[in-house]
Amino acid sequence: MKSFGYILSAGLLSLASSTEAYSPDRPNDLDFTEAQAEAHNCGSVCQQNLRQYEALDRQVFGNIPFDYEFYETAANFSNSRPGDMLKLRQQNASAYDIPPGTSLWTMQYTSVGVGGENSTEPPPLVAYAHGTIGVVSACAASSSFNGYDYHSWQLLTGPGYAVVATDYAGLGNNYTSHKYGNPLLNSEDAYFSVVAARKAFPGVFTDKWAAVGHSQGAGTVWGLSENPRVVTKESGDYVGGVSIAPSSRLNDILTAVPLNVGWGFGNLVVNIFQALKFPIQPVVLTPEALARYPLMYELQLCDTSQAELNADLPNHGIVDFTPSITQHNHEAYIAFQNKYGAATGRKGYKELLVIQAIDDEVINVNATKAAYEDACKVGNIVHLSLYPGLDHDSSIAASAPEWLEWLDNKFAGVATRDSHRCVMETRSVLVDPL
Repeated sequence: MKSFGYILSAGLLSLASSTEAYSPDRPNDLDFTEAQAEAHNCGSVCQQNLRQYEALDRQVFGNIPFDYEFYETAANFSNSRPGDMLKLRQQNASAYDIPPGTSLWTMQYTSVGVGGENSTEPPPLVAYAHGTIGVVSACAASSSFNGYDYHSWQLLTGPGYAVVATDYAGLGNNYTSHKYGNPLLNSEDAYFSVVAARKAFPGVFTDKWAAVGHSQGAGTVWGLSENPRVVTKESGDYVGGVSIAPSSRLNDILTAVPLNVGWGFGNLVVNIFQALKFPIQPVVLTPEALARYPLMYELQLCDTSQAELNADLPNHGIVDFTPSITQHNHEAYIAFQNKYGAATGRKGYKELLVIQAIDDEVINVNATKAAYEDACKVGNIVHLSLYPGLDHDSSIAASAPEWLEWLDNKFAGVATRDSHRCVMETRSVLVDPL
C-alpha cells in the first residue's frame, strides 16, 4: 500500500521572515458544540480544558493557514512509485519564522505504508525527522509557522545543510492514518523524502546524505539505519544518522516510565495500536477516557490538547494497572516492539550516533541503554553519548556541537575515533557557574 509524507526543504534562497497571530483557517480551529463534546463524555471542565489547550496547539502553527488544496491527495498518486514527487510548491518564506537565507518548499511524495550565498559546491543533504506533534492530519509540521522548529532542524541550516523534513504519512494528507511511534514505517517516509527531493531538485544536493531525528524522529532515524534501502543507490550515498532521545522500543520506554506518570501519552499509545489494527490491543484508557478518544480526530487535536483531553479525569484517564492488565499490555508492547521497533536484532547498515539526556523525562535513559546494548550485540556500530543535567527537548541544541561535528566528518569522509566499534560515554556541556 502506498502512503504519503511531506517535506520541508530549506537552505537555498535569501528571504526575510516574520510571525503574527495564528490564522483561523485550520482544521483544528473549528469550534465544537457542547452537544458534540458531551456525546463523548466531555463535560464542562473537559470543554474548558479543550479550548485552553487547543489555543496552545494553535500557537505551534502561528499565522500559517492550512493549505487544504496542497494536502489533498494528488491526482497522479495512483500511478506513482515510492519516491515520486507529486506536488511541489515554493512558499513565501517571509511568512515563516525561519533563518534568513533559507528558502521553503513543500512537496508531496509517495512513500511506503504497511503493505544563503550561491556556492560552487552543492549543499550536503540531511533528512530531518521531527518529534511528536500529533497523530491527526491537521498536525503537519510543514504547516507550522516555523516548520515545527524547537531549536532542532534550524540548527542544520546555519552550517549550510539542505534539510528535507518529512511530516510522516498521515500528517497533512489523510489518504492513510499516521502510524505514530513506528520506527520501521516512519523510516520509509524519511527515506523516500530524500528520493523525492532529488527528483524535485535534480543535481542540487550532494550525493552523500545523512539523517537527524529527535524523539519520535530519533526512533525513525534508528529504524532508517536498519532499513536495507539505505545501501542501495536510489537515494544516493547514505553516510549515517543522529538519533537524539530515541523513541525506538515501545515496551522498554513504557516499562522504564509507567504510563500513569507520562499521562500525556495515553491517547498516543492507543493510537499506535488502533492505527495498525494490531492483533493485540493494550488496555490503556478507562471507559470514560475511551469515550473521548474520537474527539482527537473530530476536533483534529494536536499534541498539547490531546495530552490534556483527559486532564479532568482521575489519573488522566489511565486505567489502574492490575497484574492481569499489566501482563496483557506487556504482551502487546513486546509484540509491537519486535515487529516495528528499532534495535531488536536487525542488522544496522550504517553508523549511528545516539544522544541521550540522563535526566530525560520522556525517554528514560535505561531504555536507550538497553537498545544500545542489544544493537551492539548483533554487530551494529552505535555510539551512545550520555548528557547529564539535560531534559528531553534541551538535549538537541545542547549536544549540537558533538553531532554537527560528527555530520561534518561523515560528509568529509573523515574516519573518526572508534568509528568501527560501539562506544558509550558520558559527555558534558558548558553551563553557567553557580
